[in-house]
Amino acid sequence: MDDYAGRVLADRYRLPRPPADEFELVETRAFDTYSGQEVLVHQVLLPEVVTAELADGEGGFDDPGALGESARRALDAARAAAAVPDHPRMVQVFDIFVEDGSLWIASELVPARPLAALLAERPLDAFRAAEVAADVLTALRALHAYGWTHRNVTASTVLVLDDGRAMLSGLAAGAAQEALCGYDPVPEEVLAGHGGSGAGDDGTEAEGGEQPWHGPQSALEQERARQNRITVVGAVTERWSPEQAHEVHENWQLSPPVGPAADLWALGALLFRSVQGHPPFPEENAPELVQLVCAEPPAFAEDCGPLRPVVESLLRPDPEERPEAEELGGWLRSLVRSAPEPDVGVSTVQVPTDPARLPVKRRRGELVRRRRRAAAAAADGGVQHRRHARGKQARPAKAGKSARPAKLPRQTRSESAELAPAKTARIPRQAAAERNELRQEQLYHREQVVSRRPGRGDGEPRRLGTRLLIGILVLLIAVVLYALLGMPHRNASDKVAGGTRTVPAAMSGGGGDDGHSTKPATSAPATHPATTRPATHAPSSAPVSAPPDLGTDFALRTDPAGFTVAVHTGWARTGENGRHQVRYTGSDLELLVVPGRDKATGDSQDPLAYQLIEPELADFRSSAWSSASSLQALTVRGHNAAEGEYTWRDANDRTVYARNLAIQIGGRYHVILITGPDSERAAVQRAFDKAVETYTAG
Repeated sequence: MDDYAGRVLADRYRLPRPPADEFELVETRAFDTYSGQEVLVHQVLLPEVVTAELADGEGGFDDPGALGESARRALDAARAAAAVPDHPRMVQVFDIFVEDGSLWIASELVPARPLAALLAERPLDAFRAAEVAADVLTALRALHAYGWTHRNVTASTVLVLDDGRAMLSGLAAGAAQEALCGYDPVPEEVLAGHGGSGAGDDGTEAEGGEQPWHGPQSALEQERARQNRITVVGAVTERWSPEQAHEVHENWQLSPPVGPAADLWALGALLFRSVQGHPPFPEENAPELVQLVCAEPPAFAEDCGPLRPVVESLLRPDPEERPEAEELGGWLRSLVRSAPEPDVGVSTVQVPTDPARLPVKRRRGELVRRRRRAAAAAADGGVQHRRHARGKQARPAKAGKSARPAKLPRQTRSESAELAPAKTARIPRQAAAERNELRQEQLYHREQVVSRRPGRGDGEPRRLGTRLLIGILVLLIAVVLYALLGMPHRNASDKVAGGTRTVPAAMSGGGGDDGHSTKPATSAPATHPATTRPATHAPSSAPVSAPPDLGTDFALRTDPAGFTVAVHTGWARTGENGRHQVRYTGSDLELLVVPGRDKATGDSQDPLAYQLIEPELADFRSSAWSSASSLQALTVRGHNAAEGEYTWRDANDRTVYARNLAIQIGGRYHVILITGPDSERAAVQRAFDKAVETYTAG
């Protein structure tokens, strides 16, 4: 009790005295004087509290009638969240009350540290983070089964116990904060079972004929609740999934609802923070964080290792594209099972073990009665040994004659037999253990010899299993050989790396290989490949197939640089610069063509690897916020090629969208790049398709 000399809450919970540099303890231990145990008390500030005591003496800290509207809703939401059945992976809530303008939540005190405290020391590795995420996902799946959405999965609400397990807390506090902002976090089935959050205990309407509260009812109320949430929640990435952060418009009822997918998005952001040591979005300012979540993709999860595909799939903006909880649990379990063994190191001291305390080794087919029989035989051997020794002591041997044991009377022998079990313990432990083991081996081999009778065919099942195994292996080898040699192979240009593209215009020049590696490079060389000025291209005289229908807004143009491409009729050629880049510009879009400047040598034989060092994408690589998608290698008319979609923010803080294609023709790379604003993706894609379908090198 001396440690809890601070204030007393609700005439029950004694708080410790706060340090000198802290005015109030937002979350601290407390001593429950009723139960005699320590609890954890969490404080949630209430902006609308009329008074703690009414003038007529009624009311108090537990009287909802003395509270404001939003404070009463917060109290009801927190109590509804505390009524969720207990789970081993969730912290239990004991009591919820209001006092001195704050909502207090008394919960279970577990021997654990918040994940935020562990991350302040050092980030977690991918396998340890997967273990923590698996425990949190178990708690979330149990919570989602009751219809609840947690909405408060952060590094502060995830507790890591001393034994390595993880528990989830903060459900009641998160529900209270959501209710304060203007939302209704209580599921509809819970409201229906209790008569609504604004109804009485018997399911009737609240006093004064008020209808039960079910959250915002208009776009204005929804936007007001969103602005309140920015102030209450603050810059915490895990609590701002895209469906919670997007701006409210007139058709706000058609926006994605906040459900279990929001908790999975929060779990993905928590994994990103745990492994990489920083959040996927900057958290300097709450409004800026909300805007970035809606408009920008998250940072690359490059340092997440084997967790990278899991994190990127969880951070998808569309809730429908995120994995289900069951699928995510399978990924995490397989990742945990594949974790390497820990390195014990040279400082580990091996504790010696006592061989006498080790468990008894059982051989195949050994029964308990055999061990009992062996123990009885060892006891008989000990009796014979003592008889022999007692005979020597009774009649010592004479000189020149061998000593013989003296014959004991019948009564003496019976007494010795009765006392044999009690005196067996005097035999040295090592000698007795050796005799027991020798006796067990003799009995085992004797029964094996007796059980093997000629003509029973004991080896037949083993021979049959060996023959079946050999037959299956021969069948598998035959199937593989037939697939490699007998089955017809499709042309690699039909489908490569999951993407297809048909180009009707023939591309002249040296052809590349039909197949090539489709594995994208993970890192690019530090320097660009050596570039040489190509020779002057002469107009191609090879017959060209009929171009596709270009419509009225596109036309074929033969450029002086020696290539033909479809260009928008309203675009103008801006010339060729010193880097052999030919530009066509119009409106806000730009077409850039590089007709065979770089040689395809060395590491740049793979077009995907060339795109990582391509000079035309230098702005993408230097941008602070950028993303790449749909990267794939393909074969266009026998030429190795690669294409992709790129998005980045330029120096003027504008989002640029680009489509890029790199083709190997005659040992050189031909690049087609179309850029434009992110809002005109459809126009960029259409111009890119026309240019690729009609491009002909000289």
